[in-house]
Amino acid sequence: MSFSDELLDWYSTHKRDLPWRHNATAYQVLVSEIMLQQTQVSRVIDKYKEFLTLFPTLSDLALASKAEVIQAWSGLGYNRRALLLQKFAVEVMNKYDGEIPRVREALLKLSGMGPYTTGAVLSFAFNLEEPAIDVNVRRIFLRYFEGKDQGEPLDRSGEKKLFDLAAREIPVGKSSVFHNALMDFGSLVCMRKEPLCSLCPLHQSCRFFPLYEVGKKEVLQVREKKKEQGVNENGKFIPNRIFRGRIVEWVRKNERKKVRIEELGLAVKKDYTSVDEEWLLKLCMKLEKEGLFKMRKNNESKPESMRDKEVLDFSLG
Repeated sequence: MSFSDELLDWYSTHKRDLPWRHNATAYQVLVSEIMLQQTQVSRVIDKYKEFLTLFPTLSDLALASKAEVIQAWSGLGYNRRALLLQKFAVEVMNKYDGEIPRVREALLKLSGMGPYTTGAVLSFAFNLEEPAIDVNVRRIFLRYFEGKDQGEPLDRSGEKKLFDLAAREIPVGKSSVFHNALMDFGSLVCMRKEPLCSLCPLHQSCRFFPLYEVGKKEVLQVREKKKEQGVNENGKFIPNRIFRGRIVEWVRKNERKKVRIEELGLAVKKDYTSVDEEWLLKLCMKLEKEGLFKMRKNNESKPESMRDKEVLDFSLG
């Protein structure tokens, strides 16, 4: 059996039942893919259903206010994704009369669309033989066909070789199911840190299997995550993205509420002191620049006890 035949055979009995796999429209596929970026499937399932209840069509999303979209994204993190998704909807309504294009080059020019997301829409939504190469797919192909783990990033030539290989392996007329199989196989069997090689139905023809059987974890080339910017909170390093999420969540719950900078600081950082003020304001200004909220300094009618304290007023979108 070929690689794709073996994979599809495995998938026929091990596939996950996920809501975006049930006759999903291109819009619904896109919503799921944007939500799944850096977010676990278990967290996405309920939010996906909620979001589509609020914005059932691309047109509904395009016509919504930024504030409504940001509110709907609560709980998912990486809030900028929500604005990019809505910007995509507006662009498609304006340029393509609400019809998501089926051409890679056209999709890549739209907001929020990188190579993987573009391939995902084309393969999952339109069943076109277009590769959708995420970390799971990359890992599977490199292990099975090259006998090596992902390790360092590929150069342009390596990426082209991988793309062409993935394209050749897509069964005609089965791109959607094939890519779903790859996603599940990468999540359940060919995992990053502890692959289940001995239980893998493809191990007899996999070039990575004999190396892993001998070297075990020594042959795994798990890349260290890029060090993120952040600060310590109660002695523990916390990335700025976590604090960014806390700030946006606070604004969601307290929109239009006037707040002193130290009150906001204590709400988002447990050991906040005046030393953190410049750092906090920079995070807020960056979030404002990205369009997640508007921040206004309000120095009018302050009580005497707050005369020397900065008062801020936030509004979403």
